[in-house]
Amino acid sequence: MTKTLTFVASVFIISILLVKVSFAQFEFTDIGARPAALNGAFTSVSDNSFAIFYNPSGLGQLKFREVSFFYSPAPFGISELSTTALTYAEPTKIGTFGLGIKSYGFDLYRELTSVVSYGNNYRNKIYYGINLNLYYLNIKNYNSASSFGVDLGAMAQITDFLKWGFFCKNLTGSKIGQSKERIAQVFKTGFMFQARDDIKFILETEKDVKYPFSFKGAFEYSIFIPNAISNLNSRIDLRAGVGSEPTNFSAGVGVFLGLFQVDYAFKKHQDLGFTHQGTITINFGGVEIK
Repeated sequence: MTKTLTFVASVFIISILLVKVSFAQFEFTDIGARPAALNGAFTSVSDNSFAIFYNPSGLGQLKFREVSFFYSPAPFGISELSTTALTYAEPTKIGTFGLGIKSYGFDLYRELTSVVSYGNNYRNKIYYGINLNLYYLNIKNYNSASSFGVDLGAMAQITDFLKWGFFCKNLTGSKIGQSKERIAQVFKTGFMFQARDDIKFILETEKDVKYPFSFKGAFEYSIFIPNAISNLNSRIDLRAGVGSEPTNFSAGVGVFLGLFQVDYAFKKHQDLGFTHQGTITINFGGVEIK
């Protein structure tokens, strides 16, 4: 009886928190400290392995194998919203293949997403990609359920300094569980302006079919430092972003040293305060110095 009451109380509390921050039933949440620092405005960028979650067409930009690990242990101080993700990208002669795994939740409520991705390009101008998703939901002492879904993405290099991106999460409108709860269906599109090699400006809009439009803006400034330490090419990125629905602000920094990259991001939510996130990446081609 005590365990049942504890479970019910925990689910009730978490349900309130999930509604408040709009996280539930595989909602679109920030994965990766770099995209998080840009406030999720990553659809027209997507130039690392986290493109798996933001726009699989971006995988067509990758030239080297890449592995990334993301960990957010207690978003906004709430350990029940813990999120972990692992991504892997493998460029080949016929395009780039990717694998992604995301875990969200805690012992009583857990969402697991497994993704197989493919991205390619046509003459480095038109990019296209697809995700095949396996969703698994487990509620302790109750039922578990699974479902499949498909995501599509596209990008276009319109000019030398302007890129457009589009992403549809859950194009198939997949549902899960006996109640046939629809998995979040989200449409994202935006532009990246890059007149110089060292700075990017990003504008993006997002529409979850259940919620109002949200708008995002971000920038990323890169400081290139060739042969700075032990003859390894290195780079430092400074990032910031803002968003609406809900109003929030984000910022972060990335340090690239040879094969290794470490990213940090923090985000300020209008109701819940601050949260912190981190990513460790190994890129087997290292950092490209302009």
